[in-house]
Amino acid sequence: MEQNQQININPFIQNEMGRLNYENILLKARLDYATKMNQELLQKVQELEEKLIDSKEANDTAEPKN
Repeated sequence: MEQNQQININPFIQNEMGRLNYENILLKARLDYATKMNQELLQKVQELEEKLIDSKEANDTAEPKN
């Protein structure tokens, strides 16, 4: 009787492991995409910070000092 149950459990476990592996692959892809987007956003923030600093420096040198 136990062998019968084990035979029935094995396909379930294999199916469940396959499903979990598939979900894991999807989650990894989503994480990779989010990481890429985060890196792109950080790069854009850095570019904007540099432009802001350059603009502030340009304004500071253009303004007459009292």
